[in-house]
Amino acid sequence: MISFATRKEISPAVQRQARYLRDKFRSLQDFLKQSKSKELSEVGMAWMEELGDVCRSAENVVGLFMDSKLQKNKNGKRTFTKLVWSSRNFISQHKIAQKLAWIEDKIRDIYSRRYEAIPSPVRNFDPPRKYFQSLNRMITRIRAADQLDDQLDIVSFNDDVDAVTAQLLKEDPRCLTISIVGVPGIGKTSLAQLIYDSQAIANHFPHRVWVSRSGLNTSKQDIMKQILGIEGSDLYRDSKDTEESYIRRVRQMVNAFFMDKKYLVVIDDSYSSKLRNAYEFWRGMGSAFSDISNGTRILFTVCHLWQAPPVTETDFTYRLHLRTNDESWALFTHILKVNIPPEMQYLKGRIIRKCGGSPTVIVKLVELLSQRDATLEEWSRVLDELNQDEETWSAILEEINNYLPLYLRRCLFYFGLFPAGYKIPTRRLIALWVAEGLGHQQGDAKSPEYVAETCLRELINYDVVQLTEKKLNGKIKTCCLPEALQVHWFKRAQEANFLQGHSDISSTDIGVIRRLADHLQQNDVVFDDIHRSNSVSPCSRYRDVVSFLSFDTREGSEPGEEIGNFLDRCISSNCFRFLWVLDLEKVYKPKLPKAVGQLVWLKYLGLRYTYLEMLPAFINKLLNLQTLDLKRTCINTLPSSIWKMQKLRHLFLEESFCSAFVPPQEESSLVDLQTLRGAFVGEDSPVRNGLDSSLNITNLGLKCKISVPSQKAAMSSQLVDVENWVRKLKHLQSLRLKSFDESGLPWDLHLRSLSGHVDLSNIYLVGKLKNQQLVSELPGSLIELTLSASGLVEDPMQTLDKLPNLRILRLFSRSFMGKKMLCCFGGFPKLEVLKFWELELLEEWNVEEGAMPNLKDLEIRRCMNLKLLPSGLQCIKTIRQVKLTKLPILSSSLEDKQGEDWKKIAHVRHVCIED
Repeated sequence: MISFATRKEISPAVQRQARYLRDKFRSLQDFLKQSKSKELSEVGMAWMEELGDVCRSAENVVGLFMDSKLQKNKNGKRTFTKLVWSSRNFISQHKIAQKLAWIEDKIRDIYSRRYEAIPSPVRNFDPPRKYFQSLNRMITRIRAADQLDDQLDIVSFNDDVDAVTAQLLKEDPRCLTISIVGVPGIGKTSLAQLIYDSQAIANHFPHRVWVSRSGLNTSKQDIMKQILGIEGSDLYRDSKDTEESYIRRVRQMVNAFFMDKKYLVVIDDSYSSKLRNAYEFWRGMGSAFSDISNGTRILFTVCHLWQAPPVTETDFTYRLHLRTNDESWALFTHILKVNIPPEMQYLKGRIIRKCGGSPTVIVKLVELLSQRDATLEEWSRVLDELNQDEETWSAILEEINNYLPLYLRRCLFYFGLFPAGYKIPTRRLIALWVAEGLGHQQGDAKSPEYVAETCLRELINYDVVQLTEKKLNGKIKTCCLPEALQVHWFKRAQEANFLQGHSDISSTDIGVIRRLADHLQQNDVVFDDIHRSNSVSPCSRYRDVVSFLSFDTREGSEPGEEIGNFLDRCISSNCFRFLWVLDLEKVYKPKLPKAVGQLVWLKYLGLRYTYLEMLPAFINKLLNLQTLDLKRTCINTLPSSIWKMQKLRHLFLEESFCSAFVPPQEESSLVDLQTLRGAFVGEDSPVRNGLDSSLNITNLGLKCKISVPSQKAAMSSQLVDVENWVRKLKHLQSLRLKSFDESGLPWDLHLRSLSGHVDLSNIYLVGKLKNQQLVSELPGSLIELTLSASGLVEDPMQTLDKLPNLRILRLFSRSFMGKKMLCCFGGFPKLEVLKFWELELLEEWNVEEGAMPNLKDLEIRRCMNLKLLPSGLQCIKTIRQVKLTKLPILSSSLEDKQGEDWKKIAHVRHVCIED
């Protein structure tokens, strides 16, 4: 949406038109916000795309005018010189007014068609009746699928079991409810059963009861009778009962039943389609449990969020998601129960993609494969047949067709730009959404990146986007749209004019292309335009393109040359003029023509993994860039014009090629910079009065290195400047600092107390800490800590164990130079991942009972002198995996799996010992 804050410089006639546009834009915004309809047709989506085009046109027109005014004022002339596109562009207020008049007509037309595109606001919050009619038709099929739930195992639900169990075991005497929410067939009943049967739950809850809704019309009284284990009509309300007296009577019965019994009650409502079953039960009967104060818990499984009790201080919801790739494969191999021949492992990636993270699909696929011979040909044929099965995903399609909000639909359409099954890095997807302004701008109170990440999590919660890989800290690393949904939503995106120019669309029907993705598929209409050297690109197709992504990952010079020629032809033909996104990630050394410098509206330039050796000179004209990604390139010097990019928010550089800043030629700074990763700091780098002027950085990664031995004094001064800079970064969330000498070995690292950085959650330090007290001066917000070559003499564990939120701790080579470590009772209350690598002097590690109560993953590598495993490991029942590598003293006592050291980890499900 355009801003009207600077319109005072425009003539009264243009101001009037601008005010009209502003009012109509606001009316349309209010209309969209008030509309509760999620059932937006392709006509409606096309209407929104048309509105987006007009918004871009208005923004670009006014932007051109303001640029020309600024240029005129700068040159002190009344004529507009050095405009971006010479005489073809709007160079007078008269032409600006003409263009705005055209936009005004378009707005009138779009505004008049708003009710045709988007249904009037729905005042009744209840879901549409037709949803339940269709869901009723699916009940039998879903039940049949969920009968296989007993084949699912805890491997694929580890994180979910832990998350829900933590809620159930909270030290709160009140009666709490937890609702597991997810579409039919995603494994809600399986998860509830795993929790119900777990030893931790059995130990904590002396009494447990499982209530399964056997019919669609089971009343709240019937459910209560099952909970209390009574028969007859005592719970039914008679004609003499008022609502108040009835609830009082039920409360007395509940209090009497739960008086001295702490219960876990599971109400499995997975199969029910009746409106708000759990919600209606809890609304009618929930108050009867209000007097319970013995820690009783009620666990619901429901298909939809609106079926669950509303979220309150005592009512929680947990969204069950599609399985990650690792979880999917673990589940597949568990159910198959046979060793997969090595030649069949070739199909692993294809199997994972076909299943899309759905447990029901995985179970069905195993069922089909078990009926065939275990040959490459037979299994491939089964996978081909599975591709035709759309019924499995019908529940998810019903969910998103009826409930997915408008802003999320446009985000979902963006997945159509990526190849099927493509694992999209989160940092890439979010930056692309921000560049295009996608996502629900919630009053602009939060940053665009935060809003985009929230949108991604919402799509994952709707079970429409699969979280394919997680980071150690639980954050989303990569995601994708399941293949079965890709086809459906790709078609919807085309019908809504969001995507054009792909697959089987004929050249005569292609129309205007807004987003262009090169998948290197010859059946795409755009293939010849991009990859045929003799092709003359039809300009009209690419006139309004706002995003261009290439997925041409071929090796050699051909891809780079073809991309370069295509860009040159389009830009020279006056196309791509308003391009916002140019993403060439993994295109090998693309030839970027000089004409790219004319893309002055570009917000995202992705050159990661392109291995470019030099940043082209045109970069000095791309002053609207928000994201510049140069990671995995061979660029070692950044041009001075980088300092002019006042709108730059994210800059990714390649650490190994020492990407260095040069001093700014004039007084300027990157004031909006939030991410700076991989930057090089040498003796001459402009830290003081240069980089240290960027005070809004939240994610900082620097590599500091001496070039020659004689420069150690100068380098020490630079490290002090870095220390002072870090101290001033009050919004810092992630800090990654490395310090090396001229030989590439870890060197001094200067840092003062970080306890005042209340948002800092991730620290990665390589280098000898000059301030050894730093480990006691870390913020309580810290979640992840990695130390390497720190040279700590005193045991850091007895200091770090007081960090209340620390979940990941990695101590690498020479981080600790002592012989003994101790983890005390009550220490590391939230630690989940602990890694010791190459602590060569470490001989003794003791763990007291009650330390690290939530540890899940332990890895010890090349601690050559470690004599024993700590006996306290036996007391940590949460450990899932232990990996021990090259521990010569311990190897002999572990190899027969019978010694004292083995007993300490015998309860761990996965133990890997490598010599």
